[in-house]
Amino acid sequence: MRRSKWLWPTLGWTTLVCLLLMLTGFGWALKDSWLPESGIALPEPSAPEKATGGDWSGKTELYVTALGDSLTKGTGDATGEGYVDRVVERLAKEMDKPVHLVNNLAINGLRADQMADRLEEKGFATAISKADIVLLTIGGNDLFQVAQDGGSLAEGGDLSPELLLERLPGLRPRLETVMSKIRELNPTARIAYVGLYNAFYDLPQMLGASDVVAQWNDYAFALAKADGNATVVPTYDLFEFDLKKYLSSDHFHPNEFGYSRIADRIVQALQ
Repeated sequence: MRRSKWLWPTLGWTTLVCLLLMLTGFGWALKDSWLPESGIALPEPSAPEKATGGDWSGKTELYVTALGDSLTKGTGDATGEGYVDRVVERLAKEMDKPVHLVNNLAINGLRADQMADRLEEKGFATAISKADIVLLTIGGNDLFQVAQDGGSLAEGGDLSPELLLERLPGLRPRLETVMSKIRELNPTARIAYVGLYNAFYDLPQMLGASDVVAQWNDYAFALAKADGNATVVPTYDLFEFDLKKYLSSDHFHPNEFGYSRIADRIVQALQ
């Protein structure tokens, strides 16, 4: 009788103590989650990577500004279209919305250092600021300069892979400056940079130039990745695999077929 008298109170107090201990532990767990102390705070979620594609779903029309050298000018294309007009037309068809060319500001023979200066001009700045897409070719004239005494492009002039490699480190900052200035003028536009190719691939003494071109393009890829809303459109393989089919008679610029293939790749990159 005496045994049963103490049994139930003992069990009751034991149960109550266990319940209090459980509630205390639960409370401390909630405290760490709701009011974390310095040093034990839960880490913030990682920021998402910057988008590498333009989200134009909310836009009823798009605007394109083209910058660059003779490739953006369309030199070598007997039809006069070049790649820019083809991109505008095909992009409008693929995206099923109007695509307008704000301006084609390409200049034959333009180098990257000269473009950097041009970007300070009001006309360039205005056209870039209005664009959803900036098409860009630059660097070919920096890298493949021929001798001032009129060296022949078809013969390679005074060019050699060794000379190109020697020039490369001093030329890279020019491209970075151009990309940075474009981004300053337009923080949101998608930049599509058309990579370089070796127009002299069929000349035995210039086969090694492809390695230098690849290094230039790799640097452009790094700049595009750092930017987060830019892309490099590769072209080197088109010309190395079928140089005669895609080069014009001047042995440097694309012909209409070459420009058409470049346009296809740009449109694919922008979708």
